Amino acid sequence: MEELLYSLIQLAIEHKASDIHFIVKQDHMDIQFRNDLGMEKIEQDIWDKGVFEYMKFIAGFDLTNPLCPQSGQFSVQLDTKEIFCRFSVIVNQSIQTGVLRLLRTNPSMAIDQLTQDSKSISFLKSLTNCRQGLVIFTGPTNSGKTTTLHAILHEIACKDQYNVISLEDPIEIEDELYLQLQINEAMGFTYEKGIEELLRHDPDVILIGETRNAYTARMVIRAALTGHMVFTTLHAKNALESLHRLLDFGLSEYDLKNTLTAVISQRLYKTKDIFRKECVYEILDAQALDHAIEKHEYPKEHRKLEDEIQNAVEQGYIFDPQAQFDIKDFQR
Repeated sequence: MEELLYSLIQLAIEHKASDIHFIVKQDHMDIQFRNDLGMEKIEQDIWDKGVFEYMKFIAGFDLTNPLCPQSGQFSVQLDTKEIFCRFSVIVNQSIQTGVLRLLRTNPSMAIDQLTQDSKSISFLKSLTNCRQGLVIFTGPTNSGKTTTLHAILHEIACKDQYNVISLEDPIEIEDELYLQLQINEAMGFTYEKGIEELLRHDPDVILIGETRNAYTARMVIRAALTGHMVFTTLHAKNALESLHRLLDFGLSEYDLKNTLTAVISQRLYKTKDIFRKECVYEILDAQALDHAIEKHEYPKEHRKLEDEIQNAVEQGYIFDPQAQFDIKDFQR
């Protein structure tokens, strides 16, 4: 069974898949790969329900409670590379659905490789010199937030001047230049507990992988107020919506004005080169950021994310139909 699972994961990697989707009906199992082209159905008669049940076992599921939605994790060694896998299952009547996310702990990219927009590159590089503050990155899943953050942390760590520590769930990009801590909720090492422990390790620069709730938001603000440079992510549609979410978490406008360095919203698009993608950034900082915090709206001169996406299309940086759908969505 182990060899069958490994061969499935190897095939998914060859298809450049980020996730493997399963639908199990009685003894039949459908498999789809999610990759840059969308969902790809795999016609096969090799992998059956036994592989699905085996993944539950190695992911540490409670097998005595099969009807409850569950998730777990495991890792596999393919050639000389470790693949971290996160498996989740939902049962609905006679159907089981599962998703196996493949996290290949890729090496970090350089800031110059993220985008062709010179202003964005210049701003991201300027963040590597900041000694105190808070930078929030926002965007949907697979928008490049993790890649951008690790590119920034890598450049900071290369200066060999600051103690850089990250707190992540899971660690998607490994970097030997700084300490990376893995969330393990089963062992009680949550984001909340992790931040408390992390602050005792005398950090200069901190990455909190995700600000999920009001408590984490308050701890992030506390870390920034006590002399640290803090980076984190937040699920929101754009930079302005991120501010609204922080206020909904119970933070005050005073807290935000005294800690926030920038809020950066981003999307990731295909380019003419099939081997690379382009990050598009909306950067809300300085006076525009203060205005947005006080007035709860963008200043008129601010370039919103849809403006930056349109510019990337016009400049020929991106060639992706999704860009036009996103622009229309923002303009609703």
